[in-house]
Amino acid sequence: MNVGAAAAAFWAERSGRERAVLLAGAGLVLAAALFALLWEPGLAARKSLAETLPRLRAQLEDMRLQREEIIALRKVLDAGSRRGDLGNLLRASAARSPVGKSVEHIDPLPNGGVLVRTASVSFDAWLDWVENLQRELGVRLEVCRVAALEQSGLVRVEARFAPRGATAGRGAQ
Repeated sequence: MNVGAAAAAFWAERSGRERAVLLAGAGLVLAAALFALLWEPGLAARKSLAETLPRLRAQLEDMRLQREEIIALRKVLDAGSRRGDLGNLLRASAARSPVGKSVEHIDPLPNGGVLVRTASVSFDAWLDWVENLQRELGVRLEVCRVAALEQSGLVRVEARFAPRGATAGRGAQ
């Protein structure tokens, strides 16, 4: 006997009242299963989302404000780099930094870039100065040749800088 025939025989042996009790029990089991497997997890997820959604919305608003601030700062930065000649900006920046004493030449290039040559300069001071130029002035380092000197930590540098938005040049000058 197969399972379907056994279930049909079992059902046929039951009276109408037993069938009603079995159907009611099966309905309760089905309802409990639906609640436990679908409804309850949905309510828990809804509660979790209700708790995190305001925080996420606040973060989104903060990001939008930061985006607006970045756009405004970029406009100021672009206006600042247009106001001054790149060579003059680099000279002023070098004069305020430890690199200033080591700068031999700051020469303008035809493409709007600038060639900087230094005598012996601390490698760390050079890196700090270049980072500062990139962060504050939006200047891009296109090409850089660094030669180590005999004294530890000192280097001789020849570098080509370009203003923000300038197209990259080819090769070294």
